[in-house]
Amino acid sequence: MRFRKSITLFKGVKLNFSKSGVSLTVGGKGLSANVGQKGLFLNTSIPGTGLYDRRKIADFSGGAKQAPAGASGRLDASEVAAQAGLYRLEALNDAFVNIGACARDLPDDADWPEAALNAAPDAETVEAAIGQWLGELQLPIDFKVSYEYVDGALLADMDLPEIEHLPTEKAEPTAGGDLKQKAKTQKELKAEYARCVFGLGMFCASYFFSVTPHMEKVLLSAYTQRRDSRGELEDAYIYSVIFTRDGFARGFQAEAPEAFLCRFKNRMNKGADGTLKKIVPYGPEDL
Repeated sequence: MRFRKSITLFKGVKLNFSKSGVSLTVGGKGLSANVGQKGLFLNTSIPGTGLYDRRKIADFSGGAKQAPAGASGRLDASEVAAQAGLYRLEALNDAFVNIGACARDLPDDADWPEAALNAAPDAETVEAAIGQWLGELQLPIDFKVSYEYVDGALLADMDLPEIEHLPTEKAEPTAGGDLKQKAKTQKELKAEYARCVFGLGMFCASYFFSVTPHMEKVLLSAYTQRRDSRGELEDAYIYSVIFTRDGFARGFQAEAPEAFLCRFKNRMNKGADGTLKKIVPYGPEDL
């Protein structure tokens, strides 16, 4: 930990029953994925502000992902349980891998109160606002953030989820219209992990900038735990990025997270096999 505040985020999974059917929600306040008969939706909000967004990222109405019915035209209990489990698997996969799509557009000057534009908040106020947001956020991804606000720049270190936490199975549609479970290849796991951890940085940076219009830079360095030459666990940084406010143009969420991070001054080293290698992170002197 290089900076002084730390927040632990935790998991949340909920099964919902309504007149329209059964759905599954993965996550909680701030960010969640909801999967049901109408498709897969990502929901984002800033608790306490009224700002909320819901976007559809997968459509299950075309038949390829509909659960199969027996001769009676109804699903028996075992089929319902099996398909619900596979839909849950899909929701977990998407919630892990596509978190970058939930990054938010930064408020325009007109969206800020005049007082917020005229007076820069002190470090304690900024850090408290970030702490409140992180404390209320519930994701299906475990990670920690340490941070410090200094002279218009947020210095943040992120303890990333491990690749072992990524779902190792996926759900694929069959010719009969149901879903089947299949193991991911190592290549797929590494690609999805990279998309996850880069997207996590993209997501968090967008919300950090939304705390105050006076925050001009976010130095975000992300690390994971790996064994050193002696076999002991150590913190290994795998990317470090200096985000700037003007780099968050509207619609950036559609861009691949790795490509988006590469727009900014960065340090990362991705091997030919997709492995994210250890780097030396930026420090405050690099801002």
